[in-house]
Amino acid sequence: MTATLRTGFESYPPALDGVRQFIHLACAGIGSPLNVMVANVIIRQRRLRNPRNTFWLGVIFCNLLALTNAIIEYVAFELMSAEACIIFRITAGIPYTLILVNLLLATLDRWVALTYPLFHRETVNVKLVVLVQLFFCTLVILLSTLPYWTEMIPLNGCGVDTTVLEWTTVVFLSLTLLSIMAQVHIYFKARSCLRKDLTGHVSNHQQNRITRLEVEATVTLACGVVSLCFFSLPFSIVCMGDWICRDHQIAAIQPRQWCSFAQSALPYLRELLLVHSVYSPIMYMIRSREFSEAFRSTITCPESQKK
Repeated sequence: MTATLRTGFESYPPALDGVRQFIHLACAGIGSPLNVMVANVIIRQRRLRNPRNTFWLGVIFCNLLALTNAIIEYVAFELMSAEACIIFRITAGIPYTLILVNLLLATLDRWVALTYPLFHRETVNVKLVVLVQLFFCTLVILLSTLPYWTEMIPLNGCGVDTTVLEWTTVVFLSLTLLSIMAQVHIYFKARSCLRKDLTGHVSNHQQNRITRLEVEATVTLACGVVSLCFFSLPFSIVCMGDWICRDHQIAAIQPRQWCSFAQSALPYLRELLLVHSVYSPIMYMIRSREFSEAFRSTITCPESQKK
């Protein structure tokens, strides 16, 4: 067990002050039903069973994992449960890594849909998307838990191991920057598609409509990925700075105030990762006209779900 609080991950029981307790419970109470509702509509509505919504379904499931992980942390704090704390020790960081991986996969899907539309329509289907998601999610879980099931790091302690935390920081920052850079490129490509006269590039009206849906899905995804600049990037950058402060022993020189700020702010910046799991389904419901129509159909005509 580590001796000092650095990021809100390490101490046992988890150091949750009143503000962080409120954020944990509020995000779990609001985000869980929102994510479940979105997942339910996507699964039950046939019109939403396509690759672009399947990628969002993967993000939604990962949001639920992140919220569940927050509840486990709260139980470890409130009940001082050693079992809950060990589960949190193993799983901390995995849910949000899965969110970032799924967003990156969705971004790649948008690039293929806009760059090679015919290939995307003929090749990419729901089954392929699910297989890709399962492969990468399994890979992330295996690599994240590798130090524990190989006994490189013992499970008899509590709190997240410092080495695991440092590697998680590198992964967070790398995936966040990759997603943002990729989405900036794709967003400008989507804008150019919107400006074109699509009727001159397709053979019929239906193809024109599908292309517009692909472009709309890209803009929706842009709202989700650009939000990483607010939710994920601050935590990753400050956590990296704190890592440098500790490993290079520079706290006694000029950046002393920065190191002190980093250690104080990180537990609260980490809450932004949890808030992202609430923002994501709200943004999807607002931005996706395809989902909005399906949601209204689910409410007004429940029997249409079977058609």
